Amino acid sequence: MNQFEKIKDSIKHEILCVVSSKHHIISTTIVGSFISSPGIEGISDIDIVVIVDKLTKTIFEDINNSFQKIQNSQIGFDDFEILINNTFGPLKFDNGKNIVFHLMIYDIEGHVEHVEQSPFTCYSWENFNPIQGISLREIYPVLNLQLKDIIESRRGISSYMRDIENGIITYRKYSFIEENPILIKDKFMLDSKHRLEYSYHITFNLLNNFYKIITGDLNSLKMEELIFFYTKFEIFPNHNIQFFKDLFLWKRKESSAPKDEMEKTKLFVNDFFSFVETMESSTKIISFRRHEKTELNDGTFLGIKRDPSIIGIPKKTSDFKYHIGYHSGLKRSKETISRYYTTEIIESSLLNEIDYGLAEGLDIHQLNEKFPNIVSFWRKGEDPKFPEGECQNDVLMRVREFLNKTLDIDKNSLIITHLVFLRMAMFHYLNLDFKNLHKIRIEHLKGFDVLNYNEFSSVEISNKTREIIRKQISIKND
Repeated sequence: MNQFEKIKDSIKHEILCVVSSKHHIISTTIVGSFISSPGIEGISDIDIVVIVDKLTKTIFEDINNSFQKIQNSQIGFDDFEILINNTFGPLKFDNGKNIVFHLMIYDIEGHVEHVEQSPFTCYSWENFNPIQGISLREIYPVLNLQLKDIIESRRGISSYMRDIENGIITYRKYSFIEENPILIKDKFMLDSKHRLEYSYHITFNLLNNFYKIITGDLNSLKMEELIFFYTKFEIFPNHNIQFFKDLFLWKRKESSAPKDEMEKTKLFVNDFFSFVETMESSTKIISFRRHEKTELNDGTFLGIKRDPSIIGIPKKTSDFKYHIGYHSGLKRSKETISRYYTTEIIESSLLNEIDYGLAEGLDIHQLNEKFPNIVSFWRKGEDPKFPEGECQNDVLMRVREFLNKTLDIDKNSLIITHLVFLRMAMFHYLNLDFKNLHKIRIEHLKGFDVLNYNEFSSVEISNKTREIIRKQISIKND
C-alpha cells in the first residue's frame, strides 16, 4: 500500500466511524474523484452522499457536528484545515491547504426527487459502492440514461450559463422551519478562474453523458478517450473538440487560459444539442410493447395455456408507421398489433409469454399453497422453473435468440409481446438486478424503445413508465 492509499484509508476510516454510530443513517457512499483518482487530488472536495430515513434539523446538525469533530492529525494532515461544505451545487473551497468534506445529506424522499431531477449525477454515484448501509441503486435506482434526459437538461444548462455570464453561481442549502427541512437558493460571486472551471465542467459532462447514453458504459472517459470517441462522428464540429482540449490543458496547467471562454462555451452547447438532435433524427426505432388487456389479466398467472382475446374493439393508438411488426403466437398479441400501422407482420413464438406450466390460472396465494418451494426459491433470489413450465432464464434465452436471429434492427420495428418477455428484454438492455425483475409490472400498451445509430443504441422509456418502474424495484416497494 502506497502513501496515497494509506491517507485515503485513514480518511475513509474516520468517515466510517462517524456514520456507523448513527442509527438514522441507512446509506453512506463516497463518490467522485477522491475515490476514482489514484492520487489525493480529490482531497479538497471529498463528496459524501448520506441518506437518512427522514431528515430533521436535529439529525442534520448531529451529522454535521460529528464530522466537524474529525481532527486533521487523525488523517495525517496537521497543517491542513478541515472544512464542511453541506451545500448542493458546484461550490469549491480549494485553497491548496484544505480538506473539504462535501457532505450531501438527503432523506429517502429527497433522494427520490434528486434522481428524477438529476439522473446523470445520480447515475454516476451508483457506480460507487457504499461504505455503510445499502447502495443508492437499492434505495431508488436511476434505471437508465436516455437521450430525453440530455435534451431536457438544456434549460438547466442555459440557466447555469446565464448565471456564470453575470458573474455568479447559484447553489442550494438547507434551511429549517422548526424540524422540517426546506431547500433554498443562494449565490456567490465568481472570478475568471471559476468561469473557466465551470466551462470545463459543462463541456466535459455533456460529452461524457452522451457517451454513457449511447454505449451503456457506467464509467466516464478520460479527456484523450473522449476526444478520440467524438472524432468518429463527422457531424461533430472540430472547433468544439479543440475548445475542450484547450480547457483541459489549462486545467492541467499545461497551457494558458483560452480566450472568450463564455462565447465558446455557448457555441459548444448550441452545437452539441444540434448534434444530438441530428443523431436522434437519423435513428432506427425498435418499440417493445405489452399487449392490450384481456379478461384473464385478473391477478392469476396467464401464460400460454390459456389464450384469451383482448378487451374491446382494436383502434389505432399511434400514427407512427413501422416497417415490420412482430407478434407472438397468442391471440392477445396478434389482435393488439392491429392497433398500429405496420407494412409487414411477422409471427414468432419466441415472443410468447412465459410457460407457467401447472401454475397456469393460479394466483400467488394458490401457488404458495400448491408449490411452496417455488416461492421459497424466489425469496432466496433463485430462478426456479414453474412446475412443467419455464423459468425467467428460459425466457431470457428466447429474448436473445429473437434479437440475434429474427429482429431486423435496420428497419423501424414494433414488437407486441408479454410481461415476462418485456422484463427479460429490459434486463438484456439495462443494468438491472435479476432478483428484482419480478417486481416490474409494465402496463398494457406500455413498454420501451431502443434507438439504433449504427453501432450505438439507447433505451428510451417514457418518464411516467420509468418513474413507475423505479418505484417498483426500490426499497419503497419491499
